[in-house]
Amino acid sequence: MSEPTSLSDFHELVTWAESHGGYCSPALELTKSETSGSTAYAKCAIPGSNRRLLSCPVSLIIDYDKAAKHIWGDLDSCPFSRSPQIAIRLFLCNQRVLGRESSWAAYIKILPAEFDTPLYYNHEEMEMLRGTNIFGEVELRRHAWIDEWKRGVMYLPPIFDKSLFSWELYLWACTILSSRSFPSSIVFNTDKEDSYPVLVPLVDSLNHKPLVPIYWTVTADSFAISSGKSIEAGDEVFNNYGPKGNEELLMGYGFCIENNELDVVTLKLRHPPMSLEKVQLISSDKSETIFHLSQSNPLPDGLLYFFRVIVTNKHEAQKLSELAIVNERSKTAGTRCELDALGKLYNALSLKLRGISVPDVANPSARQRSTMIYISQQVKILKLSLLAIARATYAELHIQPEIPDTDDVTQLRTKVYQHLPDYGINLDLLFSSPRFSEFAKVIKKGFDVTSPSDIRAADIEDQILVLLISHLFILTPPDYTVWLNTMQQHYNNDEELDEGFVEDFERLYESYIPPLAELNSDIFGSEKWTPRLLAWAGKVVDSEGVVSENCEDGRPEYWIITAV
Repeated sequence: MSEPTSLSDFHELVTWAESHGGYCSPALELTKSETSGSTAYAKCAIPGSNRRLLSCPVSLIIDYDKAAKHIWGDLDSCPFSRSPQIAIRLFLCNQRVLGRESSWAAYIKILPAEFDTPLYYNHEEMEMLRGTNIFGEVELRRHAWIDEWKRGVMYLPPIFDKSLFSWELYLWACTILSSRSFPSSIVFNTDKEDSYPVLVPLVDSLNHKPLVPIYWTVTADSFAISSGKSIEAGDEVFNNYGPKGNEELLMGYGFCIENNELDVVTLKLRHPPMSLEKVQLISSDKSETIFHLSQSNPLPDGLLYFFRVIVTNKHEAQKLSELAIVNERSKTAGTRCELDALGKLYNALSLKLRGISVPDVANPSARQRSTMIYISQQVKILKLSLLAIARATYAELHIQPEIPDTDDVTQLRTKVYQHLPDYGINLDLLFSSPRFSEFAKVIKKGFDVTSPSDIRAADIEDQILVLLISHLFILTPPDYTVWLNTMQQHYNNDEELDEGFVEDFERLYESYIPPLAELNSDIFGSEKWTPRLLAWAGKVVDSEGVVSENCEDGRPEYWIITAV
């Protein structure tokens, strides 16, 4: 069957529907749409609201019962009661094979034969989507539908010629169902948990426009759509498919909406290995959690909370548990936890942003234009999220934000972490602060290094930080007293420093402390230098740090957060 080329095909659809009890308002003119197969315009003004526009009788609604009985004879013989969409897709395939002999011929004839959904994209068009969620989702969906097709054809009764049920035909049926269906729970007013997609001929002729007020009316005999406002003569008449972002619209319907206020960036975050306490904090036993970023909410509380749980140390996890008990999950477990969570979330979103780019195509096709709209909106939301993270980080540091007016967010992290010396210590502070000058001289000579970069290149950053924290404990300067006492309470106990853990630091002690004491006995000759002190400092380094990256060269920098 070819696509309709004249109004007669739609007149035939209306006549067919009305002969079975359907309804089409005389004020409507159904016609072909270049993008979606069909649409409707107001031939004259449609005043007021709640005016019935289109109605389909229950007898013409394509649901599981009709599909199963048509192909297998009765419901009990159908093997797809738990996957009703497969039965409906096979039904659609058969109706198209039957052509004019189909009882639904007038409906099948007006359905589009080709689509602009990504499963119909060619290689060049798909490459434009590389790095986006859709790029990976297309192949997952294709493989899922191919598996369905193979199972469906395998279970067709012998009376059907299986060779006619090609993959291309099944893909067509899948796309018809994704682009034109209504939830059965709405059409039949049934339980949402058992809902599946059904086709409602005639009523499905309208295109989508978000926020357009419409009414769906369910009776025992029909399903109808009514306008929620007056419609001017000559205006296109729309349905409202519900709150849908461009990702869902492109995958399911083959189009995108510019400046779509309902657009989102979907994040599917896999759970890393976690302690039971962290699993309980997330309140999920699933392997991944899904979040949605939007223009109105670029940094959802749940997303930041998820990263807090992921990065939290043992003592911060206890505080998060206490906050969860009193339903105050929006509060932080401490400066270190918040900075680490915000930093890792910034890294994750930055990586996602760097992986996509808005195509620059002169005279784009419909598919290319939809792709450009989709990606530009994704980029916009991701940049808003990075700005929100930067603002949250400034707020945690209690400093005035230095947020750029432009959309260039590449230097935000560098700007934020310029303020970390006030909240922690790292190798750069060790080499630049006068208070550590003598200690730094010994480190330079003992380890044959001249800069923090040399230490990182030698992969001994952790060991030097352990020595520095131990040195701070021995000195106990007044401005670090509160933090050092807190760290002692947290980690200087037999539970944290068991015998096996301390033994690991005995080797570190023997390797480092005697040679360094020969270079400077005033600093490293004290009897306070012990394997247990180093083990305690090791716990602090492992649990109380955050990793930042220099945006200019991507170099990781480890900071021990001393704010409490």
